[in-house]
Amino acid sequence: MRFLVLIALIVLNAMSAHAHEPKVVAPGSVEEIPFPGHTVHVLSGPGETPSTTAVLELEVPPRTFGAPPHIHSLEDEHFYVLEGEVDFLSGDEVERASSGSTVVLPRGHIHGFWNDTDRPARLLLVVSPGEFAGFFDDVVARIRAENAGDPATVGRLITEAAAERGCEIRMDKVPESAAHLLPRP
Repeated sequence: MRFLVLIALIVLNAMSAHAHEPKVVAPGSVEEIPFPGHTVHVLSGPGETPSTTAVLELEVPPRTFGAPPHIHSLEDEHFYVLEGEVDFLSGDEVERASSGSTVVLPRGHIHGFWNDTDRPARLLLVVSPGEFAGFFDDVVARIRAENAGDPATVGRLITEAAAERGCEIRMDKVPESAAHLLPRP
């Protein structure tokens, strides 16, 4: 019997050692998620490494919100601005981050971001733990299922999906300087 247990442990160990294989993600090889306000590409999902970190690329068009003010209770986020400029809300402060900037947003802190320029912006987002990466696909699926096109319904679906993941949307914290970027009903 001990021999069988030993064999089972060796097999399980070998399986877990190969459960997360290295890989190269080539440009254009991942699906585009047409999230409201910006496009998302999941470059590495939470199931691809033991740490469950997710890595995403976001494309934020000119004069659009990337994310309204919100508070994560479960995740930490790190943004790296690849191209363009993006305004980040952290608490009550707004700071513009340009290409080459890193923005660190630990859980429990209110934050949001938007592109208030005439040029598109691209961001690399690292989320840890990365289970929140499924939020983007989930919201798009809900929008399609309800055939939602009006901003109020889309906002409700985003708020519901966020709440299910321990994330609170705080529209009351949109700075006056960014209010003009919000969709109008």
